[in-house]
Amino acid sequence: MKIRLAYTKKNEAKYIAHLDLTRVFDRALRRAHIHVHYSQGFNPHPKISFGPPLAVGVEGEREYVDIDVQEVEGLSRKDLLAKIVEKLQAQLPEGISITDSAIRPEGSKALMAVINLARYKLIFPETLKLEGEEVAKACERWLARDEVRVVRWHKGKESERNIRSMVNSIEILSAGNQGIVLRLDIVTGNKGSVRPAEVLASIASLEGLDIDQDEMKVIREGLYVADANGQLNDPLKEKS
Repeated sequence: MKIRLAYTKKNEAKYIAHLDLTRVFDRALRRAHIHVHYSQGFNPHPKISFGPPLAVGVEGEREYVDIDVQEVEGLSRKDLLAKIVEKLQAQLPEGISITDSAIRPEGSKALMAVINLARYKLIFPETLKLEGEEVAKACERWLARDEVRVVRWHKGKESERNIRSMVNSIEILSAGNQGIVLRLDIVTGNKGSVRPAEVLASIASLEGLDIDQDEMKVIREGLYVADANGQLNDPLKEKS
């Protein structure tokens, strides 16, 4: 039985790296005595798969994980799911809270195959001394560009890519004495993605904004399945 869980990743849990997250869930499942299916081969591993990785230090308000669990004779799937959520939550570290759950259809696609949009909240504290209008105009100028190229290094090799096509929108949610809050929607998933830090660094460099990212707070508000019409769908309810 394949289940999909929505969970938060906050406070100290935001410092758990993506690779370590699998071990965190694996240990929690074993401690909770929840039996999962394992892959075949010489090095079998539990069938646990996550959505797009969350950068270390970034909080997640609605992350997702798929787990292939063994069914229990005499227990309905609905009751089994409720028991799994209760037992698993008791073993997860502070900051990781299961907020929603669903049973997935047989043969449904993996999270990384369907999630294609990530929504972030970027909080500029008042200490950065930025004006809302100044930030808004800088973002407008950046979005008006046809191309924005950045250099990345991977395994000692340099590559260049256009990140403008990966940013769907940037909007100011609020601006006042408490600082400025932006919402950033970016492309994500198997086809690649762009990091909020790269977008901010590019805006600062190209549009002349003085941004100290060490003073900012970045929160991933959600992950979505965006359709051709721009409608954002919850991966928990996604049918494919």
